[in-house]
Amino acid sequence: MKILFVAPWVPSAIRPRSLAFLQMLAAEHDVRFLALVGHSEEAHSAQWLPTAHRTLVRNPRVGSMVRSLRALCTGQSLQQGYASPKGLDTAFRRALDEWQPDAVHLNVFRTAHLIEACGRTPVLIDLDEFRSEYYQQLADDGPSLVWRALGRVEARRMRAREDTLARMAVPIMLSAPTLSGPEPPNTFVVRSPCDFPFRGLDTQPTRTVLFVGRLTYEANVHGLLWFLRECWPGIRAAVPDAKLRIVGTVPPRLMRSLAGSGIEIFSNVPDVEPHYAAAAVAIAPIFRGTGIQMKLIQSLSAGVPTVTTGAVASRAGVQDGVHVRVADDPTGWTAAVCELLDQRTAAARLAAAGRDWVVAQHSSAAVRRQLDRVYARVATPRPAALVDSPSPY
Repeated sequence: MKILFVAPWVPSAIRPRSLAFLQMLAAEHDVRFLALVGHSEEAHSAQWLPTAHRTLVRNPRVGSMVRSLRALCTGQSLQQGYASPKGLDTAFRRALDEWQPDAVHLNVFRTAHLIEACGRTPVLIDLDEFRSEYYQQLADDGPSLVWRALGRVEARRMRAREDTLARMAVPIMLSAPTLSGPEPPNTFVVRSPCDFPFRGLDTQPTRTVLFVGRLTYEANVHGLLWFLRECWPGIRAAVPDAKLRIVGTVPPRLMRSLAGSGIEIFSNVPDVEPHYAAAAVAIAPIFRGTGIQMKLIQSLSAGVPTVTTGAVASRAGVQDGVHVRVADDPTGWTAAVCELLDQRTAAARLAAAGRDWVVAQHSSAAVRRQLDRVYARVATPRPAALVDSPSPY
């Protein structure tokens, strides 16, 4: 099958879901890659992708911010405005006309504005999650007036676009089942694959607590700062030799200023596996967000006992005391982390069960079967009546 894979970025280790899908598809199909790049370093990284034919369209930050501001007046989602330079539309239409792919694979919501241009070419979109839900969370409980205002605007606009995709019967990939009612019939759960090597139950790591995540993502920063403020002092008092290792991209100045006194910060690392191998406990203190947290999948795959919130555990489908420890207040978090640091036998049992769960749900073999189901659906072109549906923009 000839597949045109379109992304608003270059897949990489910090975007493992899109990278894994690109690798899976390129191993079995003829795949061409089209993406936006913001700077020369990102463009350079594209040479390592598993596709011979790559088209990169520049998307400088200033231009993308101007389009986002313009979207405020047009009714379009700011996310789509950010990722819709004219060069992308031109390159996309040229690829459709000249190469005539059998299917188009769109990566995340930022590429959803390209669907109408596909015409009769079968198309699917990997939304990963219904992102409007996250922005609704920001609207209800954002950290500032600006975040709440952004949430109100984006939640409404993104939800309208998601509803349009459902009416058009575009196959939608999600990383986890939805929790807010029945799923539209055109949705498919395709989990994020992860095959980290299992470090083994006889490993005796140092008393290191690990957080991994993009530090440009508001939900990560919000949750980590909460943990540092509300939980870490109590953990250090109970376990004086405990260390907190923060691994992420572009840590904000406030985060960098916290380094020292048992806190280590590693930014823009090429590989997170060594950090999981050295951790005694992993944490995912995330209170806002949708889908399944990649940090949870990675820690369970590596065999690291993990503490997370009830919201994260519910979306993933893992159970408290079986696969992970779940806590939602400082007292519960402090107790759970300290117990896993001290009670290594119990921690090893939890890690083993978590590893079994992630292999069954998120191994490459399991995810490949889930992906095949979607592509079996994509092989059937959309009805003309749905193809000709007008765009809401």
